[in-house]
Amino acid sequence: MSKHRSYAMAATLVCTMGYATLAGAQSVNTWRGDAATDDWSNPYKWKLKHAPQGDEVAHFREPNSAVTINSTVQLNNGIHLYGQELLLSGNGNINLWSPVPHQQTVSIPASATGYANMTLADNLSLNGRIALSATAFGTSASKGSVTLKDRSSITGVLVIGNAGSGSGQVYIKDNATYRITGLELSTRAESGGSAEIHVLGGTARIETKENPFAVFMDDPSRKIVLGDNGTLRIDSDIPAAKKKEWIKDLIRKNRLVAAPGCRLTVPLFDDKVFIAKAEDERNASDIKTVDALLAAIDKKAVAPAPSAQPRLEALLTSVGGGASTSPTAIAAIQPAPAAEPATKLAGYIVFFGAILLAFRRMPENGQGKA
Repeated sequence: MSKHRSYAMAATLVCTMGYATLAGAQSVNTWRGDAATDDWSNPYKWKLKHAPQGDEVAHFREPNSAVTINSTVQLNNGIHLYGQELLLSGNGNINLWSPVPHQQTVSIPASATGYANMTLADNLSLNGRIALSATAFGTSASKGSVTLKDRSSITGVLVIGNAGSGSGQVYIKDNATYRITGLELSTRAESGGSAEIHVLGGTARIETKENPFAVFMDDPSRKIVLGDNGTLRIDSDIPAAKKKEWIKDLIRKNRLVAAPGCRLTVPLFDDKVFIAKAEDERNASDIKTVDALLAAIDKKAVAPAPSAQPRLEALLTSVGGGASTSPTAIAAIQPAPAAEPATKLAGYIVFFGAILLAFRRMPENGQGKA
């Protein structure tokens, strides 16, 4: 009897656990569209006959999927990209904010091997965590990328790699913006991993609690590539003097490089911010080599007034093509003292007054006084 009772209890326990597992499972809502663009809100394009809602996970499994979003979409459990290409366009906004950090994620790709890319176009924005080749089963064969075009934008944590392996690339073009609030790069060159941010246009703005310079210097598999239309901005409270050394190390160790056909220009930096750009290598310049660039950075003075430095640097660059910020150079573009124009004006008044007085004393019609 006890034996049968034990079997019954075991069966009840298994059923209860199974029910709990099913009850806690996330619903998967799969997109049934293809490369022909369709609207996100079209219920007939989703397996569950409605756009993802609540805790449903949006899955994209077709090789190519194109979706237009013109509203605000809330996804508590993110997007899993199993296909090769996902094109998101429109004038909408995707929010992946959730109380559970690991759920507010776009996984690219969501498979152990293969390649996947997600592209944001038009004025579409995405707020949330982007994971490139960073799933638990990611391998060295796993490659993921995200591309920002037009005026699209992404804000959130960027994750690349899994336990050293996996490859992830970010491509920023046109007037797009990627505001990176956290960097979780685990790639290792010895494991075949790679993490690259290509700023070919627009702006990559890194605002992380961790030292972003140290994150990229940690392994040679990580780098930032700058094109002649892109801007890298790093907001960091690292003192300018220490920031200068980090910058030189990034360039020397090929963690910060120029895209093919371009060369890095002398960056701007102070105690609050670091801004780097590149230019077409065909442009006239006195700084054409990496060694010359490092020397120019090394000579760069650290300004005592951080808030005024970016404007000052921009003025110096426009006047002298990247001139030094030495006291002599700064003095050369200072406005003249206020008293000098006033003195010149007074002199002109006296001069013209004397001329008028002379004309009045001259005889009329060429004749002398009566």
